[in-house]
Amino acid sequence: MLKFQVHSPGKVILHGEHAVVYHKPALAAVVGLGTKLQLRSQEGSQVASFQLDALNCTLEINLQEFNAFLTNFRQKYPGDKLDSTAKLMEEVRSEVSKQLERSVGSTPKQHTQRAFISIYYLLAGAVLTAPNQPTLTLQTGFQVHVDTELNVGAGLGSSASYGAALATAFLILAGHFDQSSYLQDENLALISHWAYESERVNHGTPSGVDNTVCTYGGILRFVKGQGFQSLKIHKPLNILLVDSRVSRSTADIVAKVRHLAEDFPQLIEAIWQACEQLVNSAVPLYESFGNAQDDSQKFEKLERLFQINNDLLKAIGVTHPKLEQIFTIAFKRGFFSKLTGAGAGGYAIVLLPENFECNEVYWKLKEELEGAGFGVHVTTAGGEGLRVTSLDN
Repeated sequence: MLKFQVHSPGKVILHGEHAVVYHKPALAAVVGLGTKLQLRSQEGSQVASFQLDALNCTLEINLQEFNAFLTNFRQKYPGDKLDSTAKLMEEVRSEVSKQLERSVGSTPKQHTQRAFISIYYLLAGAVLTAPNQPTLTLQTGFQVHVDTELNVGAGLGSSASYGAALATAFLILAGHFDQSSYLQDENLALISHWAYESERVNHGTPSGVDNTVCTYGGILRFVKGQGFQSLKIHKPLNILLVDSRVSRSTADIVAKVRHLAEDFPQLIEAIWQACEQLVNSAVPLYESFGNAQDDSQKFEKLERLFQINNDLLKAIGVTHPKLEQIFTIAFKRGFFSKLTGAGAGGYAIVLLPENFECNEVYWKLKEELEGAGFGVHVTTAGGEGLRVTSLDN
C-alpha cells in the first residue's frame, strides 16, 4: 500500500520586489511555513478523493472516467510526449467543465474550479509521461489530504507550494521516482516543472520564481527571463512573518506602480537601480552570514538593508497604514522590518537576531503585534525545500 507525506514550503521576497518586473534582480527565500499533503492508496476503490482544507471542499475523480480521458487523449494525439502542454490543458479544462456540471449541477466557486483543474491536469500529466509505460492507467483509488499554513493570495507562494506538493505526489504515484530518489537533480527539475504548470492554471503567466524556490529551498537570486542562481548560505535567517490581515490585488498594485513609472520615468528608474545595488550588496552578506565570523556586524548591515529596501518601497507608494503600524511597533522595540511581495497589505518581515527567544524585548514585540490584531508567525527564511517522508498510519 502506497502512503507518504509531502511538505512543500512557501516563500518570501527578501529584496527586489516590484523592481523585478523591470528586469532588475530580486532575492526569494523559502520560509518554514508550508503545505502538507498526505496520500494513502485505497485497495479496492475506484475513486481518487481530495480533501482541501484551505478551500473547505472535497473533490473526487472517478478512475474509470479518468482512464477513459487518458485513452481518448492518447488516441487524439498519438505519440505526444507533452513537450507542449497546451493541448493537455485545453482537453482538461473541457473535461473538468463537463464533470463539474454533471456532479455539482451548478458552477462551483472559481477557486474550487481552479483547484480541480490543477489536480486533474497534474495527475493526467504525470500518468501520460510515465517512464516506460506508454499505456499506463490508474487501477487503485487513493485519498489525498492537503492542509496549509499559508494564507491564499498573500504573497507567500501558496499556489506554487500547493502545486509542488501535488506534482510530487502524482509523479511518485505514476512511477517517475520514489521516496528515496526524489531529491536527485532531474527529479527536482521535474517537480518544479509541473509545479510551474500548476501555477499557470492559477496565474496565467507566472515568473517561475515561486515553484523554483518552493522545490529547491534556500535563497535564490533571479532576474526575469534570465533564470536563477542559488545562494550558498550557511544557515537560514530567523524572521517574524507578520500578517497585516489586509487583502489586496497584486495585479492592481503592479499596474499602479507602472503608471507611476510612466509619469516619472527617470526618477523611478533611479529607484530600480538602487534596488539592484541593494540586492548586489545583500548577496555576499547572506552568503557569509552564519560562518561565525563577525556575524553581529553582518546582521547590523542586513538590518540597514531591510530599512533602505522598505523606504524605497514606500517611495513607490506600496505601503499601507496597517503595514506602517507593524513597522512602528517593530522599530520602537529595536527591530528592523520591511514589507514583502506586492505590498499595500499582505505580510511584513521582521528580522530576528540569533538567540532571540532569550531576549525579553522580542516577547514584548510579539505580544504587542498580536495585541494589535496582527497574525504573527516565528519562522525562518532560507531553509530546506520540498521533503517527502513516510506515513506510519
